[in-house]
Amino acid sequence: MLNYDEMTPAQQIEHDYGGTQLTDDVNHHRRRFFRCWLDGSYNGESHYRANCEIVRNNYHSWSKLREFVLSEFVDYTAKEYETSREIASDAISSSMTSSRLIILLDALVDDARDLVDFEEE
Repeated sequence: MLNYDEMTPAQQIEHDYGGTQLTDDVNHHRRRFFRCWLDGSYNGESHYRANCEIVRNNYHSWSKLREFVLSEFVDYTAKEYETSREIASDAISSSMTSSRLIILLDALVDDARDLVDFEEE
């Protein structure tokens, strides 16, 4: 078995995202960092505001929010592992079953909705 530092980014993603911790543990570090991605901690206030706008406009559309969080999760993963979107997307897909991916996307949609749930009117 390779040392983690010897793995390619795709292998690291598959290692880190495989299993059930990412879906079962809301406080898994990758889930927490993804929430930071959504709240603009990585890319600034304009990214946060754009994310809030998308979530507000599509709050009751699970399919549109699923597409949004999947795209953002791929972008986040590509940045974290310093790789391309394509490699990140492929590695995410190969790291879990399709049913596990749906469970993860449900959880990430909930995380995205949290962005606007407590906004002041």
